[in-house]
Amino acid sequence: MPEPTESRKFELDEVMLAMDVVDTLRHQRSLVERELQSEDREQELIEKLRKIYADQGLEVSDEVVVQGVRAMREERFVYRPPPKGLKTSLAQIYVNRGRWAKGLLILLVALAAVWMGYRYFYALPAERGRTEMARELAGRAGAQQERIEGLRARIETSGKALQKALSQVSEAEAPAIRRLADRARHGMAAAAGRLDSVEKLPPVSGIDAGSVAQKSPTAQRRLSERNELLDLAQKDLEAAQAGIDSILALKDEVAGLGGLHAAALKEAREPGVAGKIEALYANATTAAEAGDLDGLRTARQALQYVQDMLRQEYVIQIVSRPGTPSGVWRYPSNSRTARNYYLIVEAVSASGQKLKLPITSEEDGKVRTVSEWGLRVDQKDYEQVRRDKEADGIVNRKNVGVKKRGFLTPEYSVSTTGAAITEW
Repeated sequence: MPEPTESRKFELDEVMLAMDVVDTLRHQRSLVERELQSEDREQELIEKLRKIYADQGLEVSDEVVVQGVRAMREERFVYRPPPKGLKTSLAQIYVNRGRWAKGLLILLVALAAVWMGYRYFYALPAERGRTEMARELAGRAGAQQERIEGLRARIETSGKALQKALSQVSEAEAPAIRRLADRARHGMAAAAGRLDSVEKLPPVSGIDAGSVAQKSPTAQRRLSERNELLDLAQKDLEAAQAGIDSILALKDEVAGLGGLHAAALKEAREPGVAGKIEALYANATTAAEAGDLDGLRTARQALQYVQDMLRQEYVIQIVSRPGTPSGVWRYPSNSRTARNYYLIVEAVSASGQKLKLPITSEEDGKVRTVSEWGLRVDQKDYEQVRRDKEADGIVNRKNVGVKKRGFLTPEYSVSTTGAAITEW
């Protein structure tokens, strides 16, 4: 067993020496090119090589040197690159994998970063925006449908309310009520027609995140058109409801109007008051026939006020309290020499209650409800009250008028036209 090992070791050493000889010859290129031009000089080359190795302290046999020279001549140890092809390219890629793998990894990381940035900063927000837009359009379409159903329900409810109101109309109210009823019917019919037009327009449906960009302009336009019609339908229905409300209000105002008229006439004792009551009642009935709700309310309120005033009974007294004037004088607006004299008075009922009355001021024509006012009197009466109060600080003769039941105008014990002021 040892012999083959030594033999192989020896052969290997010889091969290595031969390769070294070839390497030396390569480094000595000029020497080789000169000595190998002819075979006769091969021996001289061998001698020179032996000397080179001897100078280096290496002992190389002639056989090894000869083999090395022959190997050089035959280019036995010269590297010849393999022919180019797929296998060669794949091998080169594999060999250089350390270099291109790093670059490829950087490229992949960069591409991944770009993709993630695009995904999270552009694609996802855009997708969410499309989804939200689709949801909004669907919500608006659903709200429109609910609005349509609600308006149709209101039309039905208004129709029933109109029928109920008309079933209780008297002949006196009929002309005005008919006009208001026609207005209400027209409004309901117009509203129903608008709703029919809305439903003839194709509804907005089938829109999702994928199709919203394409369908959104058409959907927006459709929703806008439907909304406009729905708004008009609602206005028509509001006009119809206003007509129904006017019918009901008119009925309420007319109800009892005749009884109020009769009661006021029964209370009247003062000459001329009955004529005033008749005029107010005529205004009320005329307004009712015309469907003039505001005019009817105004006339009825005036008639009610007259009845209330006819029922009242009170005494008009001069105010006589410490710190409160009992009389004032004023320059009239058209003179700085003449004076108007006023006694500060109040109305007191039989039970001692101080009343608030609507008083018209002769200075600005405004009606104010007050508990004290200035009653215009002659200078003689004014001076008499002034002296009476200066004597002991109180007014002894306070009563200057009385308002009896059935009368609108008080009876005064002083000279007065009834003119008054409400501020001093």
